[in-house]
Amino acid sequence: MRQVARAALVEGLLVGAPLAICVVLLAILGLTPSLAWIPEVPLLAAGILIPLTAFALAGYRAGARSGRTAAGALAGGLTGAVAGTLGGLMYVAFGKPALNVAVGLVLGAAAGAMVGSVAALVRLRRGLTD
Repeated sequence: MRQVARAALVEGLLVGAPLAICVVLLAILGLTPSLAWIPEVPLLAAGILIPLTAFALAGYRAGARSGRTAAGALAGGLTGAVAGTLGGLMYVAFGKPALNVAVGLVLGAAAGAMVGSVAALVRLRRGLTD
């Protein structure tokens, strides 16, 4: 169990830190009134695809590192929690309700755990453990 927790923590933070930077940049681009000229569709697409890719990467790598699907779920969940919390904080910084922090945390963790567990399962089903 200790190996699962270590793999989840390491991969969750290694992938979550760069994702946090992307979330902040996307929030600035999407929420700043003076940047309203930027097309919304590419921002929304990036806001969905970048986190999903990061959740899958964290889960895939944690599953490989530990040999367990649970590590992928935990790593993806941690990555999602980091990104969701920062996304919520960015909303608050732009004058939105503080409830966005809690919603971002919960939804990010749930989505990250689901995607991370599927990615870890794919890695382990292929027999590609390190």
